[in-house]
This record gives sequence, structure tokens and C-alpha cells, in this order.
Amino acid sequence: MKILSIITGIGYGHATRQEAVLWELEKQGAEIVVAAYGNAFDFFEYRYESLKIDGPKFPEKNSEFSEFKTFLMNLKLPYYYVKNYFKLKRLVRAFNPDLIICDFEPIGLYLAKKKPHVVMFNFDPIMYKESFKIKKHYFQHKYITWVYNKAKKINAKIIIPAFEKHDSSEYEFVNLIVRPLPKETQKNLLAKLNLNKPPIIIMFGGSHFATRLLYKTQNLLHKINEDFIVFAYKLSGESYENVKFLPFKENFLEYLKASKGIVSQAGFQTLSESILLKKPSLIFPIPNFLEQETIADWAEKKEIAVKESSKNLSEKDLLRIIKNFIDNIPRLQSNLNKIHLQHTGAEEAAEIIKNLIKQEK
Repeated sequence: MKILSIITGIGYGHATRQEAVLWELEKQGAEIVVAAYGNAFDFFEYRYESLKIDGPKFPEKNSEFSEFKTFLMNLKLPYYYVKNYFKLKRLVRAFNPDLIICDFEPIGLYLAKKKPHVVMFNFDPIMYKESFKIKKHYFQHKYITWVYNKAKKINAKIIIPAFEKHDSSEYEFVNLIVRPLPKETQKNLLAKLNLNKPPIIIMFGGSHFATRLLYKTQNLLHKINEDFIVFAYKLSGESYENVKFLPFKENFLEYLKASKGIVSQAGFQTLSESILLKKPSLIFPIPNFLEQETIADWAEKKEIAVKESSKNLSEKDLLRIIKNFIDNIPRLQSNLNKIHLQHTGAEEAAEIIKNLIKQEK
């Protein structure tokens, strides 16, 4: 069984999702090659045979997602996609995969169309319709719909890890796809990680929006009677009193399980891991970013997270917001304890892929 996985390099969510699925396939004897760019290429370069491709860019100098500025920054993208196409075509000819996974890179749908394909993404179109009766973010929604429709035209399976299952003939909804969760108890993890009490985790990505939030947040944490551990992308600070700065660690989920809650953006993977580990969240979805706003809206309605959508928050605002989140942790925890999601999505996705290959043979 030979698998080619083509992965978007925006953030780490796509990479960690693919890691879980590829690991399940590898356990079944799969030979794997990855093609990616950005964070995903860096993540997989030393894990599997990897091909570096080019990818889109996103504006980093605003506190919200801008469709127009994204368009301007990617005027050369058609050239890059043509370049990627020929690089990947040579790879397909040499490797001859039994199946191609696209997460969430549509270029793979144009390669070896007679072979089975799988598209993986966490945008749930049914949840979107339920959340927003009036369509939001027209161009983002249009692009995702175009990719899904392209997949349907070549009979590719569309696998969506979902917070809620739906009956659908168009999509394969599976349980949440996450990395293996820690099995130790919170008490044992606190001792293992040398922590005096459950901290609050602060985990932001590398966008300008997140960096600005973190700079403001770290200036006020000493005013709050809690322990904090700050994980941040390409940003560090000096640990002091009740605040510890750490680089991103492979055992991040151990810290998350040992914590009492997490402050983060509304990334699908981080929110999935937080819910499965029953950790209340304070989430800051990137303004105007469809994917994050959709899942943040769902989490807020379920009352398992506090959502903050305001832009240009002052330190005084952030102090109030974080204190309010801490005060609401018991209520959020109670609601989380009523939610029973499973983390078997990686095994389910691997089974779908294995069966597609069997059918083809």
C-alpha cells in the first residue's frame, strides 16, 4: 500500500491531523511519501520521504483575515501551481502511489485521476449552514465549495472530522482526528512535568493577530493569581513568578491534560484536543476567517468555551476577559463533562483509505 499525502503548510493543524492518519496507515504496512510546504514540510521533512512544493501566502500585518489582500499576495499562485503540478507528476510517475490524499491542497485532484483520491478537511458544510443562516465570507466559502465539488467530480472521498455527526451521502464524517492522547492521570502528569498545580495554557500561532494578543497578554499575567505556561510560535519571553515560557514541545498534550484550561485561537485541532481532554477554552477566532468563526460559534453555543471576537483589545480588556474566563471555568467544565466525543477519527479515516485501495485492486 503506497500513499502520497499532499498537505497544506498553513499552521500546524493539517500536519498534526495527517500525522495521526499516516501513523495508522503506517501500522498497516503503508509506504508513505509527503508533499508539502511551510509548516507541514518542516513538520514531516524528517518523518517521511518529503517533497517541498510552493504554497499560498497570507497577510500577516493585520488583525483580521483579508480576502482582498490575500488575493494580491498570491498573484503568482497560478505559476506556482503549474510548477507544483509538474513536480508532483514526476513524483507520481516515480512513486506510483495506490492512493492520493489531499489535505487541503487541490492540486492533488488533478494528478493520476484514475487512482483513488481522498480529500481531508475540517470545514463542516452542514454545521456552517446551521450556524450562519445568512452566508458569511462569500469568497472563502466559494473556494472550499469549489474544492469539494472538484473532489466529487472525480469520485474522491471527502473525509471530514466533525464535532457532530451528520447523515450524508456526500461526505464521510468521522470522529475527531488527533494525535494519541496521554493516558496518565492529571496528578501523575503534574509530578512528571514538575508543576505545582494545574496551570492555564496559552497557545497562540504565528499570525500577526496572535502575536499582538500574546505581547499584550504576557504583560498582565502577573496580575492574575494563576500559574501560566506560554507556548508560542517563534516568540519567547523570560519566565518569571507565575509565568513560564516554553518552546513548542512534542509532549504538548501532556501539558494540556495537566492544565485547568487553555487560551488559544480557534484552530480546529487545538479545540478538538481541548474538548477530548475536557479542558475549558478561551478562544480568539481570527476575525473574518470562516473556518475559525464557524467552530468558535459552535463551541460558544455549547457553552464549553468563551469566545472573544473583538479586535484591537487593550491590556485592560484582556485582563477582564481572562479573569472572566477563569471565573467561568467550573461552568464550562460542567458542560464539557456532558459532551462525549470520540478520538477514533484517524482509525476510521485509515479504514476508509484501505477499503478504497482494496476496491481499486
